[in-house]
Amino acid sequence: MKDKKRKRSMKTITVMLFLITALLWISLFLIKSIFWGIDKQAMIDDIISNILGILPPMLLIDFVYEYLTKENMADEIGEQITQTLIGSSDAIEAFKDEDKVKFVQNTVRHIVGDESAEMVNAVIDPYITHQYNIKNFFKYTIILRTYMNNPLFDDSKYFKVYEDLKYKKTYIGDCLSKEEINIAFIMKDHLLDSALRNQKFIFQENLSINEPEIKKLMDFSQEERINFVKDEMQFTLFIDDVLCTIKKVSITNDGIFISFISEHDVSLNSHSIEISFAMPQAKGRSEVLVSIGEPTYSPIIQLSYPETLMTVKAFSFLNEAKGASIEQASHNSGNYEFCIQDKWIYPMSGVVFVIDDITA
Repeated sequence: MKDKKRKRSMKTITVMLFLITALLWISLFLIKSIFWGIDKQAMIDDIISNILGILPPMLLIDFVYEYLTKENMADEIGEQITQTLIGSSDAIEAFKDEDKVKFVQNTVRHIVGDESAEMVNAVIDPYITHQYNIKNFFKYTIILRTYMNNPLFDDSKYFKVYEDLKYKKTYIGDCLSKEEINIAFIMKDHLLDSALRNQKFIFQENLSINEPEIKKLMDFSQEERINFVKDEMQFTLFIDDVLCTIKKVSITNDGIFISFISEHDVSLNSHSIEISFAMPQAKGRSEVLVSIGEPTYSPIIQLSYPETLMTVKAFSFLNEAKGASIEQASHNSGNYEFCIQDKWIYPMSGVVFVIDDITA
């Protein structure tokens, strides 16, 4: 659109200059004819003489000037284009989508060189071609404790995991529905992997419950299931500081699935989310997975445990950043804290905590 306007503007200016020159020539011709008369032969001789006298020097000067200034003009134009692209978002916005991608790729190539450009562009490409949602102010706190006086989960077989997750999420490619808010506690690894990659749930967690106990939960009525989530799991979900209402609880051999209804403002594309719950975890060798499935800024991940009752080993697959290493996270016995400061974490990152009961 801007290119068409520019061409029309140049065409208009050219026509105007031609008309002004023609009017000026005609005016001078009329003045001469009125006051001095016209000698046709003399006029033709004058025109030919002027053309022969002026044209060669003009052409010579034009070619010499163009030759001498061509490189400087190219540098100046290139500098002006660069300054425009850097300083004006409108200039980039005028590009087609494929041209924007090429511009980024060429810029990367000039910064890192040809050998690294393909690798760096491969990292950037998913963010350019997909509408990733992003998270800020991400804090995940996990506390491992013993089970006390529960008829369903014997404390000799289970310990209890308390979790609190807070973050702010900006929805770029989609929005947060009021009635399709789903939470999943998944027992099978391949289903958990699929849920993490496909972003089916606002939150998903691995679940470790033995078969007899999961069968008892499956026999619960819908009312009993909801009460179990409210009372035993102490599950709460807040969106923009408003408590969500449990709509339905499904319990199968695959895990526990909870759907909610919310009253948040769907016209907003950014929401604060807080999830808090307690869940049983079978003793023995088990894992707690903290997964980050979307680009996340400056996450904090904390876990504490009674070191006299269990041992915990952490395996970090956060991208390289200060605070991502196990050595930095485990300064105190019975505690891990991964604190990534002022860095973005790539999707499908996280930490796995492997838990061993030492009382058995």
